Amino acid sequence: MTTTQTPTPQSPISESIEDQRDRPLIDRETILILDFGSQYSELIARRIRETQVYSEVLSHRTDAATLQKLNPKGIILSGGPNSVYDEGAPLCDPEIWQLGIPVLGVCYGMQLMVQQLGGHVARAERAEYGKASLYIDDPTDLLTNVEEGSTMWMSHGDSVLRMPEGFERLAHTENTECAAVANHEKQLYGVQFHPEVVHSEGGMPLIRNFVYHICECQPTWTTATFVEESIKEIREQVGDRRVLLALSGGVDSSTLAFLLHKAIGDKLTCMFIDQGFMRKYEPERLVKLFHEQFHIPVAYVNARDRFLAQIDGITDPEEKRKRIGHEFIRVFEEESKRLGPFDFLAQGTLYPDVIESADTSIPSQPGQRVAVKIKSHHNVGGLPDDLCFKLVEPLRKLFKDEVRKVGRSIGLPEEIVQRHPFPGPGLAIRILGEVTAERLDILRDADYVVRQEINRQGLYHDFWQAFAVLLPIRSVGVMGDQRTYAYPIVLRLVSSEDGMTADWSRVPYDLLETISNRIVNEVRGVNRVVYDITSKPPGTIEWE
Repeated sequence: MTTTQTPTPQSPISESIEDQRDRPLIDRETILILDFGSQYSELIARRIRETQVYSEVLSHRTDAATLQKLNPKGIILSGGPNSVYDEGAPLCDPEIWQLGIPVLGVCYGMQLMVQQLGGHVARAERAEYGKASLYIDDPTDLLTNVEEGSTMWMSHGDSVLRMPEGFERLAHTENTECAAVANHEKQLYGVQFHPEVVHSEGGMPLIRNFVYHICECQPTWTTATFVEESIKEIREQVGDRRVLLALSGGVDSSTLAFLLHKAIGDKLTCMFIDQGFMRKYEPERLVKLFHEQFHIPVAYVNARDRFLAQIDGITDPEEKRKRIGHEFIRVFEEESKRLGPFDFLAQGTLYPDVIESADTSIPSQPGQRVAVKIKSHHNVGGLPDDLCFKLVEPLRKLFKDEVRKVGRSIGLPEEIVQRHPFPGPGLAIRILGEVTAERLDILRDADYVVRQEINRQGLYHDFWQAFAVLLPIRSVGVMGDQRTYAYPIVLRLVSSEDGMTADWSRVPYDLLETISNRIVNEVRGVNRVVYDITSKPPGTIEWE
């Protein structure tokens, strides 16, 4: 087997672009991913970024001329739910194969490559899902350093029955004759498996081979690069004007506060709006921390009654999010007149927020991608049409783990860097149904117990999120020989890398027992505690 040394990446960061149609050449080495509706498209981008190479996800409709203008070092075609022979199946511009740019097709992407270049794809006699051992026929080039018998993750019901002219087989599995194929002369490659998922043992060596050796990229896209370019872009966008930051105290808005403060100094004003949906003691702690330790002034606004009135009687989760989002902007507009004037509103919007808030409409621009709307995020889908601010969102195309790296690199304290994600609407979407002052107090106390106990046992960093949910129902219980009729609390503890997918955490029973006993005994109005063992998908991390 041929051995090739590859660069060792340290700290990856990337962003993505909104509209590619009229954009000039990208001035750094880039791998572009064409999305065919795969749930793993963003994961491919993250894996490329782990090699310290810039990566973006575009729609499969992006034409060859646009791609050539963007000047990528390589192109990856994602998987997708369709069969290439279906009527109306998503296709790519066939001129892509003539660009002279290396292309890697993954699952559906490989089948599309084969079909468009004259091969044949059909329903397989046996579908292949889950883990499969990869047997290598050609250990060079794409499969350099991929070990014989490596486990790869399969998810397909179609197979390549005939390769196009000029292609050869690189690997197979017991069920799939063409598990990896290549036209070495044209640098066109395809794999039937998903190298981007964690279950694929040889996935990252394969990705590094494509990025470094086939596309000849250098690992130059780092956290330091992102910070340097972001500061430059912020200064160019803002100029001498002032920026108002919606500070929540989480890692996203805190990282953004530090980044903006580095870029524009005292032209930044941080405002914390206490909407009454924060966790116990957090508003007071946040303002003190930024004032005394970070020396970044924060304007505190108590708007608890106003927000509670805004969602009074509202039970639909989408309506809750939108009303809270609208009220956020209205409060900012009003307070900015007192503190301002301000031209820009800065938000710590992340890529998963944008993806989950995406519209289902067919994009009209070749750089846009198709996504299914899961839920509106208060800082994306909840913004009003008559917004009087221009938005500053430097983190908009980053995943949570990338934001943590940026925060750490610019001096954000570890206690904030490692803070669990907290939704913008706060506890209002962790109370199912109507939100009342009484229910908020109950949930705040229960959530405080959860956080206390996982910290006490040193398990806080073992979870992506750990929190409580209040259900709008009551059940019968017995406490002190008396009948009770009280609320149940749901415990939600999950593990994840970026929030796009998540698994419920297998926590020690004694921890669950301790949390349950404390909540039932200490939180008035609760007589039952249950544990949510649903992964994402099919569920979401939050209940609303």
